[in-house]
Amino acid sequence: MHWLNKSLLLICISLFTILYHSKGQEIYIDSLAHLLAQPSTTLQEKPLLLCKLAKANTEKDLKKSFKQAREAIHIGHKLNTYEGPAIGFATLIYLYIQANDIKQAYESLDSALYYASRTSDPVAKGFVEFRNGWLDLVNGESDKSITKLLKALDLFKTVNFYEYEATIYHYLASIYGYGNDVNKQLAYARLSFESAKKSGQVDALNTAYFTVGHSFYDRFKLDTTKHDLLDSALIYNKRSIRLSTIQRGRLIAQSNTAAAALNIANSYFKHFPNTYKDSADKYIDFAIEIAKRTNLHEVLMNCYGIRSEYALREGRYDEAEKTLLNGLAALEGNVLKMPVTKARIFLALSRIAEKKGSEKTALSYLKQHIAYNQEAFDEEKITNIQKMEARYSMAKKEQEISYLKKRNFLYLIIGLSCILTLLFLLSSYNYKLKASTRKQALIDREKEEAQLKAQLKEAEANRLHAEQVLLKEREERLQKEILAGTLQIEEKNGLLEMLSDKIAEKGHLSVDEQIKRIVQQQKRMDKEFEGHKTDFFESESQFFEKLQEKANHTLTRLDLKYCSYILMGLSNKEISTRLSIEPKSIRMARYRLKQKLGLDKNDQLDQFIQQVGRLT
Repeated sequence: MHWLNKSLLLICISLFTILYHSKGQEIYIDSLAHLLAQPSTTLQEKPLLLCKLAKANTEKDLKKSFKQAREAIHIGHKLNTYEGPAIGFATLIYLYIQANDIKQAYESLDSALYYASRTSDPVAKGFVEFRNGWLDLVNGESDKSITKLLKALDLFKTVNFYEYEATIYHYLASIYGYGNDVNKQLAYARLSFESAKKSGQVDALNTAYFTVGHSFYDRFKLDTTKHDLLDSALIYNKRSIRLSTIQRGRLIAQSNTAAAALNIANSYFKHFPNTYKDSADKYIDFAIEIAKRTNLHEVLMNCYGIRSEYALREGRYDEAEKTLLNGLAALEGNVLKMPVTKARIFLALSRIAEKKGSEKTALSYLKQHIAYNQEAFDEEKITNIQKMEARYSMAKKEQEISYLKKRNFLYLIIGLSCILTLLFLLSSYNYKLKASTRKQALIDREKEEAQLKAQLKEAEANRLHAEQVLLKEREERLQKEILAGTLQIEEKNGLLEMLSDKIAEKGHLSVDEQIKRIVQQQKRMDKEFEGHKTDFFESESQFFEKLQEKANHTLTRLDLKYCSYILMGLSNKEISTRLSIEPKSIRMARYRLKQKLGLDKNDQLDQFIQQVGRLT
């Protein structure tokens, strides 16, 4: 028998002796710690003890559990053996799942498989296969899980490792639970119970009671007329609670006991009249006490949920609502977000508020339900991505391991075969290598094509954007040209009116001379206007809109014309000439503009208008 098998036997005997004579709440943990501290405990025995201690501390101190599992790995490396690291990394799989770190769990599995492949020890290999199957079960891959769990079971049977045999039977029963196959479920539940009795371990027996009780309840749900099945379920769940009460100091995992109490309370609620409410409350209190002590938040919320349902059934809506709110308050400060649980609670609160006739409150609860549902969906997406990444990495590494195994096998054949076989194997290896190279080249080429397509699409998008910008600029310039043209037409119209007035006047100059002088003056003004026109076109189309916003939309058309000339850089004299008014009138107009625009006495109107023109 390998050293680890001997260590396992010694540990079980020592633990049994210590547990029998010990008292107190931490008997099992103290016993393991005591064994580790014994001078007679060898380094070879310590990795398994440390991993048992790490699992025992999970509900109490997860950080300490990680430290103990890594210490087991370190000792294995120090001894230059594979058994310690294999069991240590297998334990880390369990711990990382408790810490909700799927990626690290798969990386630990990869390391565990690596070390397990290099040892023949059935306990180490069984631990790794067990956690491998358990991880599949956690991720909802029951079909893959069954094969690995059965393989681990065969390994444990070779060394009569009854404690873990019972645990594996428990998980196999759970796979066939909830109506999937009640006959197989009950068969595995009974096997779990038999192995648990042989192990003499309190946790294994407690789990077995819970498993058998659950199997009877699942059979009852298929035919609710068979009350003997419900009675059997209650009996085994109560045995679990009684055992955990008597052996509390020796019990590591409290979750199954809390679940058993919760199942009993739920059975009283669903299948018994309200006169059994006191019995249900008794087991709810029991489950709540464990849940608060061991941070079993899902169990805690289900307890509050059953109490709320009782109040709801009796028409006590305020109490039902208060109970659920107390449950939410109990989750405050919890590291885990639990969006799914909170979404269910707020949905229940919404229905309670609706029954109370408080539509506003119901709507508020419903909004929070939707928010937590979205959070749960996002969390699930992230988790699924992590699972996919981890599975991809695992599949890749499994291929590498498979390849290494095949290569070792080929080396063995090469050593025993003739030169002809050697040449054949080399040829086969070369063919595989070329196929792999071609496949990689094809993947690289497809990747390059995808990148080129992405670049082409990006270039096309940039071109369309540039065209849109250009069209927008053209549109704005046309608008500005129309505005400038309008101003010029108004000036021409003013010129014609002035000609008419001049002709009507009696002066010492002849009509021809007056017309000639006005035309020359207009040409000079047009030339000056062209000089300012380009600068005017550079202003944004939103110039007038910005001025109107500043003046609270009090500017007249003439005011806007003044502002346009100022933006062009024309002086008061040039503006008065164009508008054929006195410079004094321009000064008055500028004063009114400053008032409408909210400018101070010392503020420069020209500077302000130029600044607005630059910003638009």
